[in-house]
Amino acid sequence: MKETRFPRIKVETLSGNELLLPEDTQGKMVLIGVAFVREAQGMLDSWMDYFHHLCSENEVYELPIIESSFWKIFSGFIDGGMRSGIPKEKHDFVGTHYGDASDFVEALGIKDRKHGYVFLVDEEGYIRFRGEGYMDDDGKRELLEQVKGICR
Repeated sequence: MKETRFPRIKVETLSGNELLLPEDTQGKMVLIGVAFVREAQGMLDSWMDYFHHLCSENEVYELPIIESSFWKIFSGFIDGGMRSGIPKEKHDFVGTHYGDASDFVEALGIKDRKHGYVFLVDEEGYIRFRGEGYMDDDGKRELLEQVKGICR
């Protein structure tokens, strides 16, 4: 498998902190979910719930990507809405990016922005697994294979 680093992206978490990925997760195996539309949330949840079941000690990050610069002026309102619907203990793990993300999208090979994507990123920032859309049996087996011996 070709080794690909997770591309660098800066987001602001719902708790108001700046998060720079993958640098801020160095030394940890994490699952990162990326969505461009609200309708992809169920897709992300299908992967993230399973990963959390397997690896409850490992961190799970969600990155809502809002590419239109127009929405940046409403970011406080948008993030506030997300904040009210997401438990406070998860606020450090949800980071929103507003504006151009074309380099990020290209680096990850994202073709359909209507889908949710998950990336298992290792301790050094390399992608070990990629899932798209809703988790299926093949994806479940492959993700399980990648985390065997790593998760408790």
